[in-house]
Amino acid sequence: MIKVNLVGARKKTAGKGGPKFALPATSTPILLVLIVLGFAGGGYWWYSSLNSQSAELDSKIKGLEARKAQLEAVIKQDQVFEARKKTLENRVRIIEGLQKNQLSPVQVLDQLAEAIERTQYVWLASLDQKDAVLTMSGTGTSLTAIADFYTNLNATGYFRNVDLGPSQENAGNFTFSLKCEFAPPRGPAAPAQPAKAGGN
Repeated sequence: MIKVNLVGARKKTAGKGGPKFALPATSTPILLVLIVLGFAGGGYWWYSSLNSQSAELDSKIKGLEARKAQLEAVIKQDQVFEARKKTLENRVRIIEGLQKNQLSPVQVLDQLAEAIERTQYVWLASLDQKDAVLTMSGTGTSLTAIADFYTNLNATGYFRNVDLGPSQENAGNFTFSLKCEFAPPRGPAAPAQPAKAGGN
């Protein structure tokens, strides 16, 4: 009987493997150092990029804040100018109102005298003035003469809202009271045609 020794063959076969690559023991620390340096470089680049972006944003913020301060100063100046403008406009309105409401006694009496001269047989007994409102009383020889005076007052163009009160007969004449507002026209007044004077 023949015996074959297979154990030795197996050992020989197991010993015949492919070539194995092994790193030297000194290269591992170098590789680790390179990895650490790579992470450190990447972190530094990322940190520098963030710092650069932050500095850029800070610069923009400062510029915007300076622009805001300039605009706020302009707005304040504009508000001051608007307040001064309103004050001046109010003063102008007040002055114009005073000039408009200011009555010239000479002008009032001239126009009133003109209306009376156009009317015959009418005489004034009293005349009161409060601001632009005139209140007067007088005597006429007839109701027609008093009506003519009323018409001639309106015809001057200087009197408006003429209100003629009731007339009363007294010893053949008629007493009357009249209230009106003196309002000079802005433009030149057109010459009025006098009404015909009434008689008894």
